[in-house]
Order: sequence, then C-alpha cells, then structure tokens
Amino acid sequence: MKRIGFIVTLLTLLLSLEAVAQRYNDFAGIPFGASRETVIEEVMKLGYEPYGQSGEGERVVIPVFMFGELPVQVDFIFNKNDKFYSFEIRTGRVERARLSKSFEAVAYMSEQFTLKYGKPSGNPAIDETSSLKENLLNLYQQWFSVKVLNIYTALVQKDGRYFVVGSVTHRKLATEKNLGASRKSEKAVSNQPVF
Repeated sequence: MKRIGFIVTLLTLLLSLEAVAQRYNDFAGIPFGASRETVIEEVMKLGYEPYGQSGEGERVVIPVFMFGELPVQVDFIFNKNDKFYSFEIRTGRVERARLSKSFEAVAYMSEQFTLKYGKPSGNPAIDETSSLKENLLNLYQQWFSVKVLNIYTALVQKDGRYFVVGSVTHRKLATEKNLGASRKSEKAVSNQPVF
C-alpha cells in the first residue's frame, strides 16, 4: 500500500513539474520551437497581421501588440532550422522630456515578466538618476530562475531618444545546430558513386 502511495505521489510531482515547465515555454500561446509557418498562423489567429513572412529574414514582426496594457512591437526570432527560439518586445521611442514614461514602461514590462517567470534576480539596476549608456542595453532586471531561458528587460538610449526592450531566449534552441546543412552533406555523400 505504501508503494502505491509513493508511486501516486511521484506521478503527481512529475506532472506538476511538467505543467510548470510548460508555463514558461511560450509567448502568447506560441511555443518555443514552433516553425515560422506555425508562428505566422498563430499570430493571425490572434488578430494581428505580421510582416517578415517571406522567410528571407530571421524575424516575424507584429508592429503593434498589446502586452497587457502596454503597446509594443514584437519580434519573433528564428534559428538556422527555422524554429522560434526568442522574442523581443519593445516600446516606441520617446524624447528625453518623456524619459519617466520609459521607466514606467520598463517597470510594467518587468512586472509582467515577473508574473510569468517568477522573481527577478535582484532589484532594478538603473533608475532615472542613472547615467544611461548610448546605443547599449542598460539592463533594468534579469531573471535567472528559469534555467532554459535568458530573460531581461532594459532601457536603450539611441540618438537622443529612449525605448524599452524585453527579451526571452530559449538557450537550447538558440544554439541548435543547423540540421539542414548536415542533411545536405549526407545527401551529397549518399549521391557519390560507390567503387
């Protein structure tokens, strides 16, 4: 009887771990690892018209997406195997006089990431009194609690204007080898005459 109780407890634990892992494994219901075509279909089902659909670039872009109450641009980024491995969300650019709005936006974006990915690794690294570096990511917060993902929010100063960036990258998919290249080399070898 104890053995059955142990097995049931173990199965319950494994299923709950799987459910927690699935919680982190998507953006807007689109799972990491999805093909470009799947991402485009799912984005269109959400009522958005993406661009960058031709397969020429590594991104599919939604120019205006409502991230909670924050309007952002979303870039779905694909690896060499055409699998969705990362997304970036960014706000529009504002001038120096509205820098406080960018800090409100990065705080809101960080709150949304906290709801999805858990507690950030620390308090915000920058505030309105910080000197921001031009053309670089000025990291606001990072999340290290999800081992398979790189997650951060940041403020960027470029050409005297400011915008917010949030990024989530699936580490394993980001470094996945190009399967198409290995298949091509296998075909080339298999097409060689045998003597």
